[in-house]
Amino acid sequence: MIIKKIFSSSIRVGFLTFISRIFGYIRDLLITYFFGANLQTDAFYVAFRIPNLFRRLLAEGTLSTTLVPFFTESSLLKDANIFKKLRNDIFTILFLVLFVTTLLFYFFSQQIIYIFAFGFDEKTNQLASELLRNMSPFLFLISLSALNMGLLNSIKKFNAPAFSPVMLNLGVIGTIIFSYYFLSVDIFILSYAVLFGAILQYLFQLPFIFSNNLVYRFSFNNIINDQTKSILIVIVPQIFGLAIYNLNILINTQFASFMEKGAVTYLYLAERLVEFPLGIFAVAVATTSLPDFAKLNINKKFDEFANLVNSKIKFLLFLSTPCAVAFIFLGEQICSALYLRGEFLSSDAISTSRALVAYSIGLVFVASIRVVTQAFYAIKDTRTPVMLAGANLIINILLCYILGFYFNLGFFGLALAASISAIILFFMLTKKLKNHFNEIKIYEIIQYLILIILLSFISIYGSFLLSNLFASYLNINPYIHLFLTIILSAVAYLCLAKVAKLKELKMIFE
Repeated sequence: MIIKKIFSSSIRVGFLTFISRIFGYIRDLLITYFFGANLQTDAFYVAFRIPNLFRRLLAEGTLSTTLVPFFTESSLLKDANIFKKLRNDIFTILFLVLFVTTLLFYFFSQQIIYIFAFGFDEKTNQLASELLRNMSPFLFLISLSALNMGLLNSIKKFNAPAFSPVMLNLGVIGTIIFSYYFLSVDIFILSYAVLFGAILQYLFQLPFIFSNNLVYRFSFNNIINDQTKSILIVIVPQIFGLAIYNLNILINTQFASFMEKGAVTYLYLAERLVEFPLGIFAVAVATTSLPDFAKLNINKKFDEFANLVNSKIKFLLFLSTPCAVAFIFLGEQICSALYLRGEFLSSDAISTSRALVAYSIGLVFVASIRVVTQAFYAIKDTRTPVMLAGANLIINILLCYILGFYFNLGFFGLALAASISAIILFFMLTKKLKNHFNEIKIYEIIQYLILIILLSFISIYGSFLLSNLFASYLNINPYIHLFLTIILSAVAYLCLAKVAKLKELKMIFE
């Protein structure tokens, strides 16, 4: 019964995340239309990645995940003042940390850009540092939004947090359109647009914080106490673990800065497409189930815990594998349909599709890593993910150099290195989790993945051939051809899943 509830809320959150992602792609389409893929966009995406990376470390990685078990536990206590005290203490500590970090971004932007993209020439580095300086308050605003998300998720209010990124994207889209008609569109407008969107996202969440009695305020009275110390003991290792994990992004960007013009942009746009199924499926399922993971662990229901992990991984494989196969087979058509207009050229679309294919190889494993990592967080074991992520970082560096430079695969090699690293990390994490819960069924998961890959391949390749037949007779344009292929693939996949009697199919509709 508990699994049914989780997947039901997961689908709802997934739908809201889907809406958010759609607006995110509209934002990306506007950027590629006006700016294409060049040194200016490379500078912007590097500058934008930096606060995004720290957001994942200080915000999503701590406030929206690790803090949820602590918030959940406090919210279940009879004394509401304990939960209130915890909210105030965490907000105060977070505010101070973010304030200092924002100042560092502002005053040392040029030095930070060197760390992230040493291969940039002086002009591109200067542009990127100015953009980072403009966007430095973004981390502050988006991290406070993540605090709101963590609080709402801890009491199982998932809808508002899942929808709130729409406001960020609307702010960016609105600013670009307004500038086009009334001002002028240049690369600096994007930095101001990001800030405006972050403000909108935070303001959107506040009414839900107030209505659910989750208000927080400054409190400098004994903020470092037994409760916050216990949280810091868990969070600090996780920050280092996430730092190591997200340094893979830094490594890819650093290597890409030495490559051809537009390499950073190609990798970014391909990552954005891969994040679409990850955001809809992996993040949604992991986010909605974390409070239940925490409860099962607190109540020592370890068999149910392990069964839930197995079910969640299979469910994610069922949802994400067809997306990965579709990106591999239809990557060029997808990138052309989305980005090929304005300043974005046909050669840019082809290059982006190559990066997309390489990233797609590891997509299902990246999705599953989020589930396995959440299980470690729920049992408050952050040391294991840290150690394994550290080892995986070294593997990724070696693979980036070998594939990107030694074999001269360029940015394709960098994306492929990220996928191979994700595959290795997934199996390392799962093996370690099995040491905690022997009921984790690794071989059964592998067999299930092989089955889903086969079903996905048959569905997509067969639908591609069928849509080609329609296209030759009806002379339809490429957009309709792609849309028809995707629809036919989805229908065929669901039908094959029905024939194979996969129970995961029912979970979509529960």
